[in-house]
Amino acid sequence: MNDERFLLADYATDVTQAPPYDKYFVRLIADGSTTREYEGAGLGLSISKGLVDLMQRNTWAEIEVSKGSKFFFTITSHISQSTVEIILQKMQPFHRRAILFVDTFNDTTGVVQRIQELGLRPYVIHDVSQVADKERCPHIDTILVDSLSVTESVRKYDHLRYIPIVLLAPSMPRLNHTAQDLASALISALEPNAASPVLAPNVVFDILLAEDNMVNQKLAVKILEKYGHTVEIAENGSLAVEAFKARVQVNKPFDIILMDVSMPFMGGMEATELIRAYEMHKRLLWTPIIALTAHAMIGDRERCLQAGMNDHITKPLRCGDLLNLINKLAGERAQLATQHHLFYRPSALMAP
Repeated sequence: MNDERFLLADYATDVTQAPPYDKYFVRLIADGSTTREYEGAGLGLSISKGLVDLMQRNTWAEIEVSKGSKFFFTITSHISQSTVEIILQKMQPFHRRAILFVDTFNDTTGVVQRIQELGLRPYVIHDVSQVADKERCPHIDTILVDSLSVTESVRKYDHLRYIPIVLLAPSMPRLNHTAQDLASALISALEPNAASPVLAPNVVFDILLAEDNMVNQKLAVKILEKYGHTVEIAENGSLAVEAFKARVQVNKPFDIILMDVSMPFMGGMEATELIRAYEMHKRLLWTPIIALTAHAMIGDRERCLQAGMNDHITKPLRCGDLLNLINKLAGERAQLATQHHLFYRPSALMAP
């Protein structure tokens, strides 16, 4: 067992246009708050603090005005003794998945061989332009790159933009030296697409997406529209409540609401409480609300349920998990409508 200390430095000095990060981060260190008054500043720090606390280790900060901030945390680690058999067993669900390896440094460490040893199919190129043509690009499950600049080039192409990327460190070969290291990284990238969505035949939904992050918006819309659903976007909780009420007033309520928990101006918890209060006042059949959260902490689901949400899913969004949850909640709502002796349609209202 080894005690390790990590340092993350942020040398941003433009305090005339930025929020007071020093006070904000100190408050996060103190209470673990995830309120996003400053467009999400400190959310990652709060999550990190929670994880370190669970490991009974320490988090602290050193902040100098106009000079930047340093954040420290400690963990206890040990070297894994996994055997080749255990690694291959973990990789079994991803057998024959296609890995695009963008090898710009002409790798000599055997990355392709290790990909094959893990039961995956490597597709090797030396320049991203080789897969620029969507029609000629093979199906890819995960992309392996050897530099950050390659990542930026990959993201320029729409057909590659949302495929998970794993970054190798050729300047530090010990970080990616073993099949175990590569397997651990690839499993994290391959898992989001491991579950196949169970789709209700010929059923599409009108969905409200409350999400302020543009990347998350695009990913969610891409997943949902692929399966025929229509999506309206609200960039914060206040706008989501307004959109919900506007649809009810024209008798076209949303079938499902995807609600980001942490948004500026009004978060998902408060927005959900307002929506539930409005439903109760108007005697409406409840609309399924799924919390979207960057957290994976103990008690998150309970807090979401307490606020009036039906369930939660963590980001980054996993296609199968998201669609399965949507169909599950839509089915529960249909069953509830039947119990109230209503002719069910997704937008059905509860009888007065």
